[in-house]
Amino acid sequence: MSCSSGAIDTVVSRCRRGPARRNLILAVSLALLVGCQSIVERKQEAAPPSPAMEKEYQSAKALLDKGAVAQGLERLEKFAAAHPQSTLADDALMNVAQYHERAGEAQEALRAYTLITQLPVASNHEADAHLGAGRQQMKLNRAEEALRSAEKSAALASGPERSITRLEALELKSLALSALGRHLEALENLVRLADDADAESVRLGTSAQRLRDRARVLAQEILDAKLSDSDVKSIADSSRYGFLRPSAKFRIGLVLADQRKLSAAKSMFEDVISLAPKSEIAERAQLLVTQIDARSRVDSRTIGAVLPLSGRNAGVGYRALRGLQLGLGAGLAGKAGSHFRLAIIDSEGNPDLARRAVERLVVEDNALAIVGGLLSRTATAEATKAQELGVPMLLMSQKSGITEIGEFVFRNALTSRQQTQTLVSYAMDQVGAKRFAILYPNDSYGVEFANSFWDEVLKRGGHVTAAQTYDPDETDFRSVIQRLVATYYMEDRADEYRARYRAFMDRNPKRSVRQGGPTYEEVLTPAVDFEFLFIPDTPKAAGQILPMLAYYDVDNMRVLGTNVWNNPQFVQRSQKAAEGAVFVDGLMSEDKSFVSSEFFRSFRDFYGADPGLIETQAYDTGALLRKLISDGASSRISLQEQLSTAQNITGSLGRFSIGAGREFSRPISILTVKGGKIQPLEAPSSKR
Repeated sequence: MSCSSGAIDTVVSRCRRGPARRNLILAVSLALLVGCQSIVERKQEAAPPSPAMEKEYQSAKALLDKGAVAQGLERLEKFAAAHPQSTLADDALMNVAQYHERAGEAQEALRAYTLITQLPVASNHEADAHLGAGRQQMKLNRAEEALRSAEKSAALASGPERSITRLEALELKSLALSALGRHLEALENLVRLADDADAESVRLGTSAQRLRDRARVLAQEILDAKLSDSDVKSIADSSRYGFLRPSAKFRIGLVLADQRKLSAAKSMFEDVISLAPKSEIAERAQLLVTQIDARSRVDSRTIGAVLPLSGRNAGVGYRALRGLQLGLGAGLAGKAGSHFRLAIIDSEGNPDLARRAVERLVVEDNALAIVGGLLSRTATAEATKAQELGVPMLLMSQKSGITEIGEFVFRNALTSRQQTQTLVSYAMDQVGAKRFAILYPNDSYGVEFANSFWDEVLKRGGHVTAAQTYDPDETDFRSVIQRLVATYYMEDRADEYRARYRAFMDRNPKRSVRQGGPTYEEVLTPAVDFEFLFIPDTPKAAGQILPMLAYYDVDNMRVLGTNVWNNPQFVQRSQKAAEGAVFVDGLMSEDKSFVSSEFFRSFRDFYGADPGLIETQAYDTGALLRKLISDGASSRISLQEQLSTAQNITGSLGRFSIGAGREFSRPISILTVKGGKIQPLEAPSSKR
């Protein structure tokens, strides 16, 4: 027999505990065997314990059960080392190993499990010991060793009484193979495990069912996250991978659909339905087959619209609808393109309803394009579904980054980026300003505009010297403004205050005691180290903030705002404090060129009302679709291509184009308040 420091590899015969056969028992202690490696083709049966051994074992185990952990573990290991041929040696070591495993002590648990496998006699625990050792080896990132342990456990766990151990060994083997990057082998093993566990589920009950379910989940995780496209194709093409084939084919179908290879994608989805009928994945595949079929059915004169036509946003929805109808030709009888069919679905402002509406317009109405996305909360759902279905979607939402969803998503809206670019360009390029402050509400609108404004200032080489947020429900802005101009935390300016206080008293030597000392506000002036203050909030909030700025002597600067200030309420609420404020909008409703335009007259004649910004945006969207379709864009792909390159289109407010990122671009008006009225801002004669 040769010895080395490795573990002992054994080929054993399984035996039941009972009276020992009359054969020679090797009198070698367990301590010696730990350091030796021996190839033994058959282990001898273990000997039954003597009464003294039984008493010694029970005494050691009782210590562990009563909580005397250190003493109990030591006694159990000593017992196994002293009586390695006993049928109780493996029981003692199993108690030690399982305690360490429960305690999360992987290295100690591995040592104890390994001692069981190295006993000189056959053990009923040997298959479980190899399994336990493998689990600890996985925790210690020793996947190669765990794989060998799992294979030994599976080989030893023969017979019906060892079925669960064998199934668990197959699970461990799969985990080890996957950790080693041998994912296809792991999947084959998991398919075998799931099939075997399913076959044993009647006899073994929930234990086998849990193993089957875990195998399916793990296999799906590997398929979804760890395989290349070529590996997925191998699974789809081979019957060895059983229940995984529908998932693999479904994934391939999605890739083909994204590549616009719709015929091949449809074939894959039909295979999924054939392989796994009445399953959830088959239902999803059938839906995609229906959508692919719908893509090939297009009515070039049908335009879909998803708008909030009920609930609190119904008014905005109907304003957009009127503009869209006029843009598509309603009320323009006799003109080319006036016979479009407009298929309308009410989103109710609900993202789920909006998503399903897009699908219905494609599948049931065969719409060539869809207009919608008026509300930020529904825009993403609508755009995502439209991109998935390959139908051009023209949104009117200001939601940041919405067109990044895909090449079928376009936007016609006055975005935060367009507004802040115009404001900063005016302040820096026309006025020559370099220093800015931002005062904004801590809500989605305020944060988005503040970030966009700040980014634009930095990009152009300017500086944001102060930024202060406030609660959207704030009504008392005194402390907010004091924080902005550093008159709130006086301790931060203590040295400056003392110097200014002495100077104040020097200037006012006759100040009476009765008058008292000067207030902080009299001594410390606001720190207005900025030339423009940007306030992205409503006319109501601005009407409270602007007068308060004047009260606290925050002057020698001008205020900037967003398009929501283009509203008579802004002037009414802010009164004199609004004078000189600068803001932007896509529409100056009193502009003579706008009031005299054909669009304005047509809208008023047809609807008996004056149009606003929503109506003009919807009108331009409809007019653009009418022109491109009349010029020959009769498929969704051709329309998407024409939209992407649309330039110099005549719209309600003049010419517009679709630029980078599939955004509508047009001139934006810079407005101000002069003499209590909102009017276009005259460009300064020269920079500072």
